[in-house]
Amino acid sequence: MRMDSAETGNDATIAAAIAPDSLAKPATERLKSLDVMRGFTVVSMIVVNAMAYSSQTYGLDAFGFLSHSPWAGFTFADFVFPAFIFMVGVSISASVRRTNQIDRGLFARVSARTLRLVVLGIVIANIPWTTPIGDWRWLGVLQRIGLCYFVVAFLFATTGWRVRALIAVTLLLLYWPLAAMPLPGAGAANLWMAGANFVSWTDRTLLGVHIYLRGPHGYDPEGLLSTLPAVAQCLLGTLAGEWLLSHRQSPPAVGKLAIAGAVVACLGLAWSPLFPIVKNIWTSSFVLLSTGLAVILLAGLVWLLDQRHKNVWGVRFFEAFGANAILAYALQSFAQFIPGDEGMQSLSAAGTRSGYSIAMALLPVVLFIAILWLPLELMRRKRWIVKI
Repeated sequence: MRMDSAETGNDATIAAAIAPDSLAKPATERLKSLDVMRGFTVVSMIVVNAMAYSSQTYGLDAFGFLSHSPWAGFTFADFVFPAFIFMVGVSISASVRRTNQIDRGLFARVSARTLRLVVLGIVIANIPWTTPIGDWRWLGVLQRIGLCYFVVAFLFATTGWRVRALIAVTLLLLYWPLAAMPLPGAGAANLWMAGANFVSWTDRTLLGVHIYLRGPHGYDPEGLLSTLPAVAQCLLGTLAGEWLLSHRQSPPAVGKLAIAGAVVACLGLAWSPLFPIVKNIWTSSFVLLSTGLAVILLAGLVWLLDQRHKNVWGVRFFEAFGANAILAYALQSFAQFIPGDEGMQSLSAAGTRSGYSIAMALLPVVLFIAILWLPLELMRRKRWIVKI
């Protein structure tokens, strides 16, 4: 981990929280939309996590759209993490230069960055560290980000967009029959039932106790085989990023990007009756739907912030989180006890007695976000970027 100070007027296109300096492309005009989009996804991830934690603590029902689908389905909570994986790909396209070969220096730098993400992810995934190390969960959010970054950074550096597009499509297509393979000793797979698929069976078999949800129908939402479609999603991010950076000043081109996003999202919906939308195993239909929506949102932000230069309320707030996205996620993980603090619980209880339980349920989360925002905003103003 290290901290850099970005220079005004000489920034890279994006202060990527997951891309090494030594792989950076020559500096170009900074796109505000990219930091805002990444910040939006990180804040949304924090809100979803904090809302779940505080709801469990206070015994209140979480808002439906801020809760993950139990299995098949799609909510706002299901959208935010794949949108971040997509943005990892966009960041790579903005920050990693083409080398046409994997030299020793490139391998060492990408591997070191991946290792830091994976190790930090393991530490975070096992908070509060009361579980014996032998029973720790091995995979998680940062581990998935690290693995996707590792694979896609090399592919971007050494292949053209056609090859990467072909790899992404191939992974999504082959993942369908893979997930539906019969379970050894358990018969046919049922993609509509939690854990009753080959992907979940593989995680239970290979990871054992080192899994998110144990038991005969256990699974890991950031499991082994489901990393394959996540890599495809990250590759799709590089394709969108290349198009965006090549046509950043063209409103018609950005409109075409939004249309492409709508088409991709519709393809995901059309596929879903056969291959259901399931975040917990990162199905291909889930990848297409979430990627399409992310493309539409990003295109809208580019048009609004970078082409029309509108001064929209909240932009700086999201920029603070976006400039240090991985750090922001790590901070919320280490401080996740705050929404469950006794003082927060007292506020929620008072709100319940006064008849404002729904509004008060959000108050601990809002205060938590504000606490996290203060140091991140200070870092934004001083242009400090922490590279993990």
